[in-house]
Amino acid sequence: MASILIVDDEALLARQVARSLSSSDHVVRVANSGREALELVKEATPDLMLIDLRLPDASGLDVLKTAHELDDSIQAILMTAYGSVANAVEAMQQGAADYIQKPLDLDELRLLVARTLAQRSRDRELAYHRGLARASRSEIIGDDPKLLEIFEQIERLSVVGLPPSKRPTIVITGETGTGKGMFARAIHELLGGGPFIAANCTAMPETLIEAELFGHERGSFTDAKAARSGLFEAAEGGSIFLDEVGHASLEMQAKLLKVLEEKRIRRIGSTRDREVDVHVIAATNRDLDEAVDSGHFRRDLLHRLRVISFEVPPLRERPGDIAALADHFCESVARLYGRDIRLSPAAHRRLGEYPWPGNVRELRNVIERAVLLERRDELSGETLERLLDPATPQGKERDPFLLPVGGIDLGQLERSLIQQALQLTGGNQTRAARLLGLTRDTLRYRLEKFEIPR
Repeated sequence: MASILIVDDEALLARQVARSLSSSDHVVRVANSGREALELVKEATPDLMLIDLRLPDASGLDVLKTAHELDDSIQAILMTAYGSVANAVEAMQQGAADYIQKPLDLDELRLLVARTLAQRSRDRELAYHRGLARASRSEIIGDDPKLLEIFEQIERLSVVGLPPSKRPTIVITGETGTGKGMFARAIHELLGGGPFIAANCTAMPETLIEAELFGHERGSFTDAKAARSGLFEAAEGGSIFLDEVGHASLEMQAKLLKVLEEKRIRRIGSTRDREVDVHVIAATNRDLDEAVDSGHFRRDLLHRLRVISFEVPPLRERPGDIAALADHFCESVARLYGRDIRLSPAAHRRLGEYPWPGNVRELRNVIERAVLLERRDELSGETLERLLDPATPQGKERDPFLLPVGGIDLGQLERSLIQQALQLTGGNQTRAARLLGLTRDTLRYRLEKFEIPR
């Protein structure tokens, strides 16, 4: 349902059009002059205006221009019995979506209105997603040396000014919740911007992966009633972000390898290839070297992807950034919920003592919940204490090497520590071994010894 304003000095015709469009569940208002139309626009902005080109007190084009000065999101269709190419061109230049001549065919008008409103909806959705995709270096909170090194390398690359398809492929690794997607967007913006299309390699159904990535032609399979471009074509002139690429199927990996090598895609059902000018950025929380060793990831694809590789450090390895991130999240969440609240010194201390197994994502969720729960204008350490996972070791407050009076099963303790390390690293054996002070081979030996599934 949409709000439509009809502007026409022919009162009978305006009422007929209004009745016709009201039957499609639209909210329709009528104005018989330019001045009346603009007053109605000021009262409540319509989604669409149907404007007669010749009005008793103004030109329809002038009314459209003034309406767009009030709100440039208003769509408009010009109506006139004095149609000409010149009028049509001028109407389009003034921002009209379309142009129709009188006498009006009401069926044709309803179709034109439906098409214009559908396009408006698509434009809004696209603007929303592009707004989400915009990021810059300033939006990455923290001054950890590892983070600064990442952006120094990207800034050096940006100076070269390569087109998207000529840029080196980038792989971002790191634990779940470290913000790999935000880093990908920031890198994309630093290298020139353009479309940013995210594709989750584990979220797409296996049967639809090729169609989603590369598109399809009409009739290429049962439900292909119209041709459709894929995500690579949508990213033309910008970047495609392949999230969770480490968990892509071997079949999907083969198709990605071909695209990276040839910079071409072929729609399903097509007989010709299409060149794509797209920069590929990938991310995963999986140990890709280990995945290659186990046969779950192609070595040739890894070489193609890992031209440049970054590892986003987990939050527990950048404790100096916790306070800045917490303040940032508290400010943004407070603004969202209309609160005036800040973190207390005790809250900052408690946040610094927690190891954050869920990384930045967990920190943001905890802050949001705390802001909603806290009744005072200062977020207390007690409120945070209620929200932090009590099963997570707190490091500074506990001595993990304190032997209980009744003794302990050393083998069970070792097994438990290995399982905790794997959980903290999302199953990444290399980082789990590093947390335990072991080599990866030693960790593998203990996995087999204690029969812990990999």
